[in-house]
Amino acid sequence: MSQQAERPTRADSSTPAAADPDPLGVESGLEALQASREFDGPVEPLDGLEANEHIALFYESDEERFSAVVPYVRQGIERGERVMYVVDDAEEAAVRETLRSADYGFEGAIDSGQLTFHTVAETYLRTGRFDPDDMLSVYAEAMAEATAEYPALRITADTTWLLDEHTTIEDFMAYESRVNDLFRGEDCIALCQYDCGAMPDETLADVVRTHPHLIYDGTVCHNFYYTPPREYFEPDEPAREVRRMLGTLVERTRAKVERDETIEALEESNERLQRFAYVASHDMQEPLRMISSYLRLLEHKCGDDLGEDAEEYVAFAVDGADRMREMVDGLLSYSRVDMHDGTFESVDLDGVVDDVLADRRLQIAETDATVAVDAETADGALPTVLGDANQLEQVCSNLVSNAIKYGGDEPRVEIAARRRTDDWLISVADDGIGIDPAYADQIFEVFNRLHSVEDYPGTGIGLALCRKIVDHHGGDMWVDSRPGEGATFFFTLPAPE
Repeated sequence: MSQQAERPTRADSSTPAAADPDPLGVESGLEALQASREFDGPVEPLDGLEANEHIALFYESDEERFSAVVPYVRQGIERGERVMYVVDDAEEAAVRETLRSADYGFEGAIDSGQLTFHTVAETYLRTGRFDPDDMLSVYAEAMAEATAEYPALRITADTTWLLDEHTTIEDFMAYESRVNDLFRGEDCIALCQYDCGAMPDETLADVVRTHPHLIYDGTVCHNFYYTPPREYFEPDEPAREVRRMLGTLVERTRAKVERDETIEALEESNERLQRFAYVASHDMQEPLRMISSYLRLLEHKCGDDLGEDAEEYVAFAVDGADRMREMVDGLLSYSRVDMHDGTFESVDLDGVVDDVLADRRLQIAETDATVAVDAETADGALPTVLGDANQLEQVCSNLVSNAIKYGGDEPRVEIAARRRTDDWLISVADDGIGIDPAYADQIFEVFNRLHSVEDYPGTGIGLALCRKIVDHHGGDMWVDSRPGEGATFFFTLPAPE
């Protein structure tokens, strides 16, 4: 049974993987964060901006720090790159343990030498003080060594060395300018880590102004405060900065007005579409009901006079009309999600699951299924969350029904819950036929089915409805599965304050 919470597909990293055909650059780093479960914040697209292979990560806590570092390092390992981690001497053991415990193949990458650790004393301060020329040669040598064996070099570095009493901001700015030139056009990218709690605000302000790509508070931004290092200390910089600031204000104002107008138009369009879908689906119910009723009446009244072929045709027509009604019911439920007023209340998931199991008792009995609940709470019961009870019952009912349907002989279903910082992570797992990871996102699309109706009956709306309800609750939903190894569906729900 699959139990890999928050773990997307990964490669075995005990040996370098096949080289990714795409060159390494800042776009790759952004893709790593976008695809990650650890990093769940917005990632601003480049949209044609000039990319600099240098990203600055500002963090307030280790959790915030590693939510970006882990997927960044993992992507490098999966692409078969050399990953160079420059770490503060006192933190090396803790960082190694953090990566090992993340269990994304880091253990094998460390053992094989694909992921290497280097202390600040061995790199930035190896001459006893920060020397830009020496550090540039360190990275030049690292690139040459890495690309002789691997397709690219990926660097992440701690920057506590900036607090060294012999290091000046002028030296750092000069280094920043030249290291950007060193990386330009090369298969190399760097993620620099800045501890907001340890570094003076004056230093952080300079770092902000000299990095075009920033990560802070779970968000990736492309920096309109950016000043190229070469310009930073030039005499006419104040005048250029004034023009840049004024231009930025104008651009942001125009963009905001255009965005607001677009949002308003889209909201009006969405409201019309939602009402159309609801009315159309609702109005289709009656003629479909009439078709089914009259066909059954015809079968009842004229059954003896109908030939074998005619009876078969009537049966096909009734089945088709019934399936169409099921699809219309599903579409009605799907369209109703957006019509909910968004007011949530405390919902006892234990009660929700009890109701679901009561409704599914016939399916459970017919398949000899067992359903177990395992929650990481004081009493082992499922938690109380914020939401709409009816909608959450639809989610649980669909997931439990699917787990039984695709669970094979005597299916076993496990429902679990784990508290995270601001929400609950709920999972529904089975030990059935599983899902090819290539279809992990497609199964959440309306009417997208992986199996024929003859093999596994259904409308193809259930999982799309589940994800839409979870999205409406401000959560996320995904699946972890392999063919023949069962499937685990995860979703998050807000916890009451």
